[in-house]
Amino acid sequence: MEGLISVPINLPFTRFNRSLQASEKIREIVMDLIREKMVALDHPNASPQQDLITSLLSLRNDHNSVALSDEEIVDNAVIKLLAKDPSVYAGVVQEETSKNKASNELLTWDDLRRMKYTWRVAMESLRMNPPAFCSFRKVLKDFNYEGYLIPKGWQVMWCMTHMDDSIFPYPSDFDPKHFERQSSIPPYSFMGFGGGPPICPGYEFARLETLITVHYLVNRFTWKLCCPEISFSRDPMPSFKDGLEIEIEPKILGEII
Repeated sequence: MEGLISVPINLPFTRFNRSLQASEKIREIVMDLIREKMVALDHPNASPQQDLITSLLSLRNDHNSVALSDEEIVDNAVIKLLAKDPSVYAGVVQEETSKNKASNELLTWDDLRRMKYTWRVAMESLRMNPPAFCSFRKVLKDFNYEGYLIPKGWQVMWCMTHMDDSIFPYPSDFDPKHFERQSSIPPYSFMGFGGGPPICPGYEFARLETLITVHYLVNRFTWKLCCPEISFSRDPMPSFKDGLEIEIEPKILGEII
């Protein structure tokens, strides 16, 4: 992951060189998994949708031939591994599902659909702190942008529209109202999950994970930052020098919203 945001100069002992070595090890492991899954698919009771690699192996084009090469499957699997981000978006008083549910009652799909404000909070968090891996794009040919040459093969991170006040008024302010009317946001202006054909394959899972986590964190626990004045740098993702420690305590039953 660090290699994606480092200067692409392949010299020994550099971060980029270490990332290439680590990437090669990961790709070898995934290739071994592909071979195992290919053998398993020959079993009469095998399901072509039982996991990501098996699903990719089972894809067929219009001529019923294999749609993806082994290398393409490795690329997709590695991207999915890198894109797993444990970030949690909390800090809003979230009451969208708690009013009519018992404290020990599990969330349902309908509950998650009603959590619109919570999702707007998550989207606003992504707007102000976009995950680098979702807005990276590989340059397919040399091109010039405002006098700068962007060479073929380089990775470009796009998030400048996130702070465009013609799209998001007062862009430096954290305001979930920026996402009240999704139709007002032009296509490819919000890159929290990428866009177009290479949009993040884990988008729906990330949405599910975020809503569930925020619901239980806000409704079942009280928490606060250990160091409210904590600072961070960006490279380009937020990086906390001493971590981001919080104090967390379960609420007593009577206090649960």
